[in-house]
Amino acid sequence: MKTRGLSLDQAPPEDISFRFFLTAPLFGAIAGGLVLLQGSELFLTTWYGKTIALTHLITLGWLAMIMLGAFYQMMPVLIGGGIPFLSLSRFVHAGVFLGVLGLTGGIWEGYQIGFVVASAVLTVCFSVFIVQMAIPLFKVKTNRPTALAMRVSIISLALTVVLGGWMAGQFAGWWSIPFPREALKSVHLTLGLLGWVACLIMGVGFHIIPMFYLACSFPERAAWQSLGLLLITLVVLPVAFLLEIPGMGKVAAAIPAMAGGGLFIVTLVALFRQRKRKIVDTTLRFWQLGLFCLLISFPLLLAGLWLPEEQWDFLFAMLFLVGFAVSITNGMLYKIIPFLIWLHRFSSLVGKVKVPFMAEIAPDAPARKQWWVSVAALAVLSLGIASHLDGVLRLGGMLWLFSSGLLFFNLYKALKMKPPDILE
Repeated sequence: MKTRGLSLDQAPPEDISFRFFLTAPLFGAIAGGLVLLQGSELFLTTWYGKTIALTHLITLGWLAMIMLGAFYQMMPVLIGGGIPFLSLSRFVHAGVFLGVLGLTGGIWEGYQIGFVVASAVLTVCFSVFIVQMAIPLFKVKTNRPTALAMRVSIISLALTVVLGGWMAGQFAGWWSIPFPREALKSVHLTLGLLGWVACLIMGVGFHIIPMFYLACSFPERAAWQSLGLLLITLVVLPVAFLLEIPGMGKVAAAIPAMAGGGLFIVTLVALFRQRKRKIVDTTLRFWQLGLFCLLISFPLLLAGLWLPEEQWDFLFAMLFLVGFAVSITNGMLYKIIPFLIWLHRFSSLVGKVKVPFMAEIAPDAPARKQWWVSVAALAVLSLGIASHLDGVLRLGGMLWLFSSGLLFFNLYKALKMKPPDILE
């Protein structure tokens, strides 16, 4: 593993990231359970309350939990900036956990007070997190692509939270919004998915792939070009939505992001082929699956922007959110958690007692079983959306529930590993 350029001595306490990481599969299990219970009802229209609840279980419950935990870990170690009031991270976790439950539960049951209170809690918690990250992120002088990706993702998250709170206030009847609801929803999704999620995964990929897979460094020129193309769409596409530009204009606005994503995919595939360690473990399979789904999601995005049928939006969401973002974050957990366990619990014992390898902390065999289940869940859910078959969607939900449960069990088992006692 390559650790050059990392400030490992500045790593935060292990429990900070672990509490975020271990919570994500719980929300994944809830999401799978809801699909199992409701079936095709959740895939009729993107404006259906229960569909919105399911979406936020994935985006906030799974993705945001992992990405917040990753930010708390990466900021001091990778960027080198100290996080102010680090102990507030535990408050942020508790607030986001309860807020996601309250938000999705309030939307699901149509309980307006619960929804509004949960929205306020989430707004406060994300605001605390954004301030904590923005201070060191914009204070540290660095021109690395990873730093730019993290800055863009934080700005995008802030705008996504503002828009979410604005729409929540409209729902509560506190104010009106001078833009069409459909346009504002599309801007909210664009900033959240492209700005917050995709930018951060790109930034992490620039550094983690060479680090964990003994690959060559991500070419800096390709990194800047990928981010630059994504930024063009991130600016132009929201404007196209707000101005209600016809479909072809939106398609044109989305093309730079797809070009940037394509460059990111091609570069990563080349790095994987050139890596020094040729073993194909499950984490690499998750990356390959995620990149494949990202590539397939491109034409689905264009279809959703051009065609009126919402089926294309659901297929894009399944391939981008679950196939790309969830798969890659799932795989990263199998790398990051064993590394942090080894760093915090065993690195100081090297040469004193026998310490485990990272592969022994989180063995590959159980992870591979979970990967197969996740692939099956993704395939069945995609087939169910395309065919509108209720039974197929319920089966996909059951597989998703099972996959999330396996992930939680595998991570929990790794977290229980303790260092041996040393006799003085």
